[in-house]
Amino acid sequence: MVAYQNIAIAGATGNLGPSIVRKLLNAGLNVIVLTRNGTRSATLPQSVKQVVVEYSSQQSLVAALGGIEALISTIPDHGAQPALIDAAIEAGVKRFISSDFGSDVPGNTQTASLPVFAGKAKTQAYLESKRDQIEYTQVVNGALLDWGIMVGFLIDVRGGPTRLFDGGRGRFSATTLAHVAQAVLGILQHSAETLNRAVYVQSAAVSQMQLLALAKQAKPSLKTETSVHSTAELEKGAYAILESGNGDIRNAMLDFIAVSIFREGYGGLFSLTDNNLLGIKELDEAELSSLVSQFV
Repeated sequence: MVAYQNIAIAGATGNLGPSIVRKLLNAGLNVIVLTRNGTRSATLPQSVKQVVVEYSSQQSLVAALGGIEALISTIPDHGAQPALIDAAIEAGVKRFISSDFGSDVPGNTQTASLPVFAGKAKTQAYLESKRDQIEYTQVVNGALLDWGIMVGFLIDVRGGPTRLFDGGRGRFSATTLAHVAQAVLGILQHSAETLNRAVYVQSAAVSQMQLLALAKQAKPSLKTETSVHSTAELEKGAYAILESGNGDIRNAMLDFIAVSIFREGYGGLFSLTDNNLLGIKELDEAELSSLVSQFV
């Protein structure tokens, strides 16, 4: 049974938002999407209600959140989350699911200290300071499995070289967009068990070499060039770029994300998950192979 029926989603047009919207609508929940303008995104179902807000206006946010029981944030601007949290408290929202999807910022101090996650760490601290005013949950899902293959981050099946991190044989936790959406629904169904904590989910624990082998199995003619990168050196180089101000800041941030996923000791491979609680069944080898084959 779902504890909360009236749901708002902020940032619903990004990588995760559409999957979450569809999952909650299919579960029969009342869903509204907060948007900066009235233009309807092609990635969202026509049936979902959009409410125009100004994220810099507390009054605008509070008005939009009237009657909402749970607010899910997938906004990329982590600096905007404290204002969203304050508006949710004022509007009487019961549960806030923060835009902390991905690497283990809540549970791993090394990952939490990486500059790319500074905003997430601040949001986590802010939520903890407000725990007597609003409930919260964070979703730690590791790498996005299907999206990561599609854009060439985990492996490149589009003709370019795959960057193998620390040899590409280390396993890491990865989750499909659909399973992340299921995790959000599961939180709403198990409010007590997910109160004021991070939940951990994965579709599979995989390695880059395993994914490349499955891609070759699906398409034997596929060219799979690789280059090998040390995550320790990537981290060192990314810090050097930030300190000097010289170089590609965006790529430095992407390298920090890679470090959080692939470097040993940074929490990229989960020892325990909340899969059973949240209704997620891990992919078996055949299902994983089928998923990879969709992108080759």
